[in-house]
Parts: sequence; structure tokens; C-alpha cells
Amino acid sequence: MTRSLLLAVASLCLPMVSAAAEIKTLAQADTLAFPPGELRTERVLDREALEAVGIRRPSRLAFDADGNLHVLDAETRHVVKLDPHGKLLYDVGGYGQDETSLELPVDIAVDRDQSLLVLDRGRGALVAFDRAGRFLGQRVFQGLAAEEAREAGARILLDRFGKLWLLSAHDRDLTALDDRLMPARATRYLMPEESLRAPLAAAISRDGEVWIYDAGRAALLRFDPSGRLTLTQPLSRPAAIADLAVDRAGYLYAADRTMQEIKGCGDGIDGLSTLRVLGGDRIPWRPGALAIGPSRQIAVADPDRPEIQILTPQPRPAGTEP
Repeated sequence: MTRSLLLAVASLCLPMVSAAAEIKTLAQADTLAFPPGELRTERVLDREALEAVGIRRPSRLAFDADGNLHVLDAETRHVVKLDPHGKLLYDVGGYGQDETSLELPVDIAVDRDQSLLVLDRGRGALVAFDRAGRFLGQRVFQGLAAEEAREAGARILLDRFGKLWLLSAHDRDLTALDDRLMPARATRYLMPEESLRAPLAAAISRDGEVWIYDAGRAALLRFDPSGRLTLTQPLSRPAAIADLAVDRAGYLYAADRTMQEIKGCGDGIDGLSTLRVLGGDRIPWRPGALAIGPSRQIAVADPDRPEIQILTPQPRPAGTEP
């Protein structure tokens, strides 16, 4: 374990962000706080554009604070970083036996230092690269998290304080991790336990609320910062949510792979509303990954096409549905 990775992983658990960064973030949130209506296409990265930067199957997405988009390619085991215009900035990972390669990458996140974190299920480890794509090192998950990190459906999330969390479909819980990648608490976080059956996607808001897609209940569940269930939002079948994201204003976005659309939920929106239909029977477009950038731009990927669309929300007309 390198000293750089020790510092990088430790930075995930610092309890506070700087006052200047917090003020800047809150100011940005105020200007982007309107309820989202129609999602308009800003840019499309089609098969040809993705192949030009070495992407065959975009499976996970993550923005950094500068609006650069990180794309995990599950087929080639690479992660690429693209600038806001789609230009390749770096390409990391890939097949191999050295420490910089990736064995079974399943999820990515970008921390507040703009370092890339990759959940490698094959190694049961967190792999870190700096903002320039330089390898920082890897650390194996510890304790009960060691088994959870290797399970199908495992995902990583960062909260507003930079703390790393691990979603476990097997244990039906969201686990906070310390700087050793060990569970930070001995008891469950999401309660009551029977409220969760098959959690497959999660997102954490800036206020600390947790949204979970529970495939077993065919519903979106909202938990308060203490982990208590506060809302159950049933989904009309055959909806199946592939990914969730919450913007800085607290609005939830859900990528519905079966219905081929993006749904939204939050203040000023009646229930869970369709914000954008992406495909249909003639031309399918099934979203499998979703991420929200610092300017509220929404990246959504269809791994099978393959294609990535960058969408921007328009203000919702008062008293109307999109």
C-alpha cells in the first residue's frame, strides 16, 4: 500500500469540507434549484464517437467538479475521462496482471480531490487514480466489507462529507466505511431491516437523505440521514431502475431501463414523473447508467447501443406535467 493511497483513502472520511467550497456549492445550487421539466439533448456521443475514445460498453458514469465525465467500460475494463466536449483526457485500467489493471470493475466515483475511485469486485479492492490518471494504489476492503465488495450488485457512493459507502444487495444495507475500508459501525444503517428486499441502486442527497431502488418491492425508498425509512414510492410495473442520482437541489433522477425513460421526483413534481422518453419498440434506448454534473447536466448511457446522451433540464411550467 502506497502512502499516496493511504492519504487518498483517508481523505474520503474527513468530516468537513472547506467553507469556501461549501459557499460556492450552495450558490450554484441556488441558481439550479428549479423543479426539472423536459430534459433536452445537449450532446450525443454515439457508437462512432465512443469507439474513437476506446469505449465499447459504457456501464457506469461519474462527473467531476469541472464537468469532466468518467466512463467505465465493462467490456474492456477501462475507465476513460472525457472533457465537456467529449475529448479524451486519460484512459486507465484495462486487462493485465499488474497493479494498474482492473480485474472486474463494476462501479466508479470521483472524490472532492477529483481522484477516480474504482470498485474492483474481482480483487475486492478500491483502486485509485489521481485527476491526471496517475495510479495512486489499491486497498482491499476489510472485515465484513471484504465479502460485500465481491458480491454481485455491489456499488460505491460518496456523501457530501466525502465519506465512502458500500451498497450491498446481499446484506440489504448501505455501509459507511472508515479509512481502512472497514465498516464504520457494527449495526445496520437502513432501518427497519424488513423494509428492504433487493436494493439495486442508491443515491445520497446533499442533505444526507438516501434513496434506494428496491427491486423486490418494485419501489423507490427514501431514508432520512439517520437511516430511518420516511417514504415509499411504488413504481408502475414493469419499471426497472438501473441507476439513481440526486442533483444539488435535491431532485431525484431515475434511469428506468424497462420503460426506456428518465423519471424525476422532488418538490414541485407530482409523485414520480417521466422527464424524458429515450426509446421505444422500434428504436430501443435502454438507460443503464446515470450521472449528474456540477451544472446539473445529466449523462445517461445505454451500454448496448452503445451511446451516451448529455441532457439538460428545463424549468417545469407551473401546474403542468412534462
